[in-house]
Amino acid sequence: MSTPSSSSSSSSTSPGPSQKQQNNDHNLSPPQTNKKRTKKTPPTLPNLPHELIIEILSRLPAKSLIKFRCVSKSFKSLISNPQFIKTHLERVKNLSRNGPDFSPEIVISSSEPLFRLKSCSLYSVYNNPVTDAVVLDYYLLRDTYRYDWVVGSCDGLLCLGIKQDFVVLWNPSTRVFNRLPGLGFAKKLGSYTVFGFGYDSQIDDYKVLAMFCFLTKSVYGGSRYVTRIKVCALKGECWRRLEDFGLGLPYDVSGKHVDGKLCWPVMPEGSIGSAWSIVAFDLAQEMFEEVVQPDYGAVDYERVLGVLQGWLCVMCNYQGVRADVWVLKEFGVRDSWTKLFSIPYLDPLWFHYSVPLCIDVGGEVLLEYKSVLVIYNPKHGTFRYPVMNGASSCIEADVYIQSLVSPVVDGQRLPSQNVSLFTLYVECYDHSADDYKLVTIFFVVFVVVYSLRTNTWKRVQDFPYSRLARDPGTLLNGAIHGCQSAEGLKRVITGRCL
Repeated sequence: MSTPSSSSSSSSTSPGPSQKQQNNDHNLSPPQTNKKRTKKTPPTLPNLPHELIIEILSRLPAKSLIKFRCVSKSFKSLISNPQFIKTHLERVKNLSRNGPDFSPEIVISSSEPLFRLKSCSLYSVYNNPVTDAVVLDYYLLRDTYRYDWVVGSCDGLLCLGIKQDFVVLWNPSTRVFNRLPGLGFAKKLGSYTVFGFGYDSQIDDYKVLAMFCFLTKSVYGGSRYVTRIKVCALKGECWRRLEDFGLGLPYDVSGKHVDGKLCWPVMPEGSIGSAWSIVAFDLAQEMFEEVVQPDYGAVDYERVLGVLQGWLCVMCNYQGVRADVWVLKEFGVRDSWTKLFSIPYLDPLWFHYSVPLCIDVGGEVLLEYKSVLVIYNPKHGTFRYPVMNGASSCIEADVYIQSLVSPVVDGQRLPSQNVSLFTLYVECYDHSADDYKLVTIFFVVFVVVYSLRTNTWKRVQDFPYSRLARDPGTLLNGAIHGCQSAEGLKRVITGRCL
């Protein structure tokens, strides 16, 4: 028999059904949490070696790197580093034929309705039936009667001739421009100026050569042409006078940059008719020499000088029959002239092909004919005509790569904008966008605003008043206050920092 003490002891150590249920409920209840939650730390990127970051970024297209400059100060410093820019430039040159990301751009001079420069992807022209051309807002002076032209391109920089008075170096990818000083040549009746633009590898600098050709009286009576020469290096930004040109009269075309030389077609001294020779200006030695030519095999033709695939190129046009394409693969070696192919003419009219702009990996040739672009396949003898929206008329065309090379040596300049004879600038701060802005009002009274955050100009509503007084204006509470001047009266006007 069990004693009462033993039974009570067993009952206390052996829980009943109700107690088991309570214990189970207690075990199933959620654990108590601490009200003070710890903040989750964001995931951190691995610390990559600096060399690896350079290797990765240098393989990206210029348009992506321009955006990446806003990521951090370190990225901006790296991408703006001159050595990185050189590394990236070499990568772009090697990858320019590998797909759309590194495709060169084609810049087109168009005259509809006014003179404009437009561009589009070269890859798109070759591979798409229709390509959109965009207007290059470079250095507009708002002059309807002014004609600008592309002197040439080198390492992503375009050299633009402005009214034969001065040149502008401009990178369309970064939208940075640099207007070089004026030439100082006094215009004369019958005078003209030609430019050439290239790279001097010996001093790691870009140079512009200007040749000013004008008529002067001869000692024997009559008149003759004299050619003055000046050269400007980007790092110096000043024109230096060189010895007058004595190898003939340069044709009124831009110099062609090939392998550190600027090449021109010239009419030899004392020659008449269609005499034609080639001279080359060595950018390092700053001296001219004549370039030997091949035996073209015929006499009734018209020659045009250009650059094709990095070689000096001569296009021999035989009226209404064909055009022969020759290239010089090594300067000073006459036997290195090679005839690449001939292009037949489809009609007998007096229109000439331009020098081919480029040859793609498939061997197709891009050139201009009758103010439109044409693609010719030498293997099959076929033509096709790419359609370009926004650029139905093509006066001339050139090809450039997209790079980070700056036309400004020291310091920084704002992106290109419109320029006028009288311009008013007002600096301001936009609280709503947390951004600093520069408002520019032109004499023709249209207004553009520069944003420091986006590094771009934006045209806003035209100025509704006749003209401004010569007053920089006052910034107050996010608005610019200035004086409007008309008929001797002044009144205060206000404009918001948009």
